[in-house]
Amino acid sequence: MTPRFLDVEQTPDPTVFRLHVTDRVCVGPPGNVFMFGGVGLGAATIAAERATGRSVIWSTAQFVSYARVGDMLDLSVEVLSGGRNISQVRVVGTDKGKLVISVNAALGDREGLPSAQWVTPPDMPPPEECKTRQLWPVQDAKLMDRLDVRLAPGRYGAVPLDGNPSADGRMVVWIRTKEGAPIDASLLAIFADFVPSGLASAFGRRGGGNSLDNTLRIARIVPTEWVLCDVKISAASRGFGHGAIHMFAEDGTMMASGSQSAILRFMDPA
Repeated sequence: MTPRFLDVEQTPDPTVFRLHVTDRVCVGPPGNVFMFGGVGLGAATIAAERATGRSVIWSTAQFVSYARVGDMLDLSVEVLSGGRNISQVRVVGTDKGKLVISVNAALGDREGLPSAQWVTPPDMPPPEECKTRQLWPVQDAKLMDRLDVRLAPGRYGAVPLDGNPSADGRMVVWIRTKEGAPIDASLLAIFADFVPSGLASAFGRRGGGNSLDNTLRIARIVPTEWVLCDVKISAASRGFGHGAIHMFAEDGTMMASGSQSAILRFMDPA
């Protein structure tokens, strides 16, 4: 069985889990390498699922501070309410007592109720017809090297970053892991954190932003190699940008959605 993308360890305490922060879960240019926000949410989601034995419905993270290479993220799960079908939990991620991330989540399943889908994937060529594109600038970390990201030439954000804002604030990409890791809630949490990359596309500039939060909502996860990520930036003002994402399996199943706000940061002059 292919191991999970994130190596979250169990500790002797069944409510505490641990993630070693290495360059494999980090992003950033030389001199400013930090744990990718979606990694923190993904790890916390794994911790919540293991502690409760239930599958996540939604999880939302507030990013308080940065974790760096060499840090140890301790993820402590507190079950606030454990009902017959649903558990409400809080996960606190700390490094040597320093608060890094705070996550709230609900987990569970309810059987015998109808299922439906009203959101459909955009008209996007299959991944083999799209081109690999590096959305991030030169990195001194390896997380982005572990992902295969592809855009369709000439559409949905695959345009030169020449300073001209896009007309619709939309970016659509195919993403998979190069390691063949199975798609689960923790990976979708990482993919959901591509919303700030959509800010770069929307503004036509290099950069994007640093996440303040990341909310993940799981509908139904089905087997798929590639995930089609449809990012829509809604607005930016006061130095912050806001956007949402829908994530589809190759067969069109809407597996999850997400949203977040980010601090606008660009690498070129306005």
